[in-house]
Amino acid sequence: MDSAKLCLFGVAAVSVAVVIKKWNADFLPLVRLAATILFAGTILTMASPLTAYLKQLTETTGLSNYAGFLLKALGIAVLTQICADICRDAGESGIGNGVELAGKMEILILCLPLMGEIFSTAKALFAIGG
Repeated sequence: MDSAKLCLFGVAAVSVAVVIKKWNADFLPLVRLAATILFAGTILTMASPLTAYLKQLTETTGLSNYAGFLLKALGIAVLTQICADICRDAGESGIGNGVELAGKMEILILCLPLMGEIFSTAKALFAIGG
């Protein structure tokens, strides 16, 4: 049922945007921004049971560090994609590309400790085997 509500809200937001575009195009970025914020808020509230379940699952398996990396990287990816799309909708594709590149770099920086751990585990495995 939530997807039906989101789809109806999306159609309503597009309808309002079309009317605003014909009436006064200066307010169109504000309508887009408001719709994006409402979508993001709804998605975050929908995702809270998912994150609670993942937290419980990773704590029972002992993989909470890895899940933290995964959730942070996912959050960064979603946020930068939304911001880049807003920039592209405003006609600034160069800024949108820059936002995406910054998000990718932040994910890489976030994963550096994890990569170090993977390399040290691989080194230990090679030491055992050789």
